[in-house]
Amino acid sequence: MISMTGYSRHDFQIGDNSFSMIIKSLNSNKGLDISIKTPRYFTILDFDIKQLIAKKIIRGKVDFKIIENFKSNNLTINTKKISDYVQIIKQNFPDSSSEVILGAALKLPDIFIVENFNITKSFKKNILSQILIGLNNLHVFREKEGKNLRKVIIKYIKNIVKITSQLNRLEKKRLNKKKDKIRKQIKINNIECSSSRLESEMIFYFERNDITEERIRLEHHAKFFLEIINSEMIIGKKLTFLSQEILREVNTIGSKANDFDIQKRVVLMKEEVEKIKEQLQNIL
Repeated sequence: MISMTGYSRHDFQIGDNSFSMIIKSLNSNKGLDISIKTPRYFTILDFDIKQLIAKKIIRGKVDFKIIENFKSNNLTINTKKISDYVQIIKQNFPDSSSEVILGAALKLPDIFIVENFNITKSFKKNILSQILIGLNNLHVFREKEGKNLRKVIIKYIKNIVKITSQLNRLEKKRLNKKKDKIRKQIKINNIECSSSRLESEMIFYFERNDITEERIRLEHHAKFFLEIINSEMIIGKKLTFLSQEILREVNTIGSKANDFDIQKRVVLMKEEVEKIKEQLQNIL
């Protein structure tokens, strides 16, 4: 089991250039949603970066960022860019002082130029290998989170199995209570009814309200749920669908049982299913 939530920070150096890579991933119902923020001159690598992310992440919302940590002696001021910014600010805010205008211009993007920096084939190969390291670190984080979620979800599904095992006993008790109630009503109201007719009417009533099939299906769904969670890795969508099937059986039991003790168990099981569905939103 792998979580869609993860975090990775990777600091690295290529030649004289130093970088920090930060990757965050969150759950998403839209498949894979990638946001990339890199230095302007990395734009040529966006397609390759997205391909690497898609191979490793598969699903989730991913915020990918590379920050440059260049030494000051590698930077020069882009005077033309600053001059353009100053002119634009003057036109829109003519009453502002020169100090305020210059300070605002210096905070705008692309005012520094990196000297002697080119995206060569060698640099591209190195940067992509560093990105792969960062993505592997993120994958390790997501696997660790997935293990923790797996323990929690298994606990919830086992609670459902435990409650389901109580239904057979409660069902027998419910049937006996209903039989006694029907007999008392017949006796109180002096209704004439043959034993065979009474038996057939009871059979009809109990077959209509019987929860045996739902209980058995619920047990099978829970067993299949545990088989999947113990044998597969990419299981979020499959378990979400299965949890919906479990909830459907629980709801049917609740609507057919018409018994307080069983209804209490139904409420408890529905609570466990909701907990499972909430956790599955974070599962790949």
